[in-house]
Amino acid sequence: MRELKDFLVAIGAVYEPAGARVNLNDRRFAAGSDVAAEIFDRGRMVYAGKLLGRTRGDFIPSAILLRELGRLEGPNKVWVDERVGWLFACGRDVFAESILKSEGDFVEGACFLVMLGGDCLGYGKIEISDEKMMLKNVFDLGDFLRRERGIEEYR
Repeated sequence: MRELKDFLVAIGAVYEPAGARVNLNDRRFAAGSDVAAEIFDRGRMVYAGKLLGRTRGDFIPSAILLRELGRLEGPNKVWVDERVGWLFACGRDVFAESILKSEGDFVEGACFLVMLGGDCLGYGKIEISDEKMMLKNVFDLGDFLRRERGIEEYR
């Protein structure tokens, strides 16, 4: 679960998932203690409790975790309009001038949740390219759809 903690520190969130932590292959879950106590053969299990995300080198949060983090006070957040939100969900980056509002220190290397109203669309990392500051897309909810349909050429 170190990867989950590193992710939470990167976006400035203080979050402790309820229940016991369960690792199944590369997936991380929060399960009730009654469910965790009944797990004997992890090799055959596929799912246990609430999916927090998966680890493939870096931690990739689940939509459930992003929704919960988006509701919390404290994490670094930026708000965008519908047009920019759609482009972000399609895998595009967000330029600083397209950000309507932000919470947190907007400095190079910081990670931010990208919000459209009260919904979290994903997260990105602040980078400077050609003297322009932008939020580089690290993960967005559209990733699930692109992987499902095999549409990686849009990235």
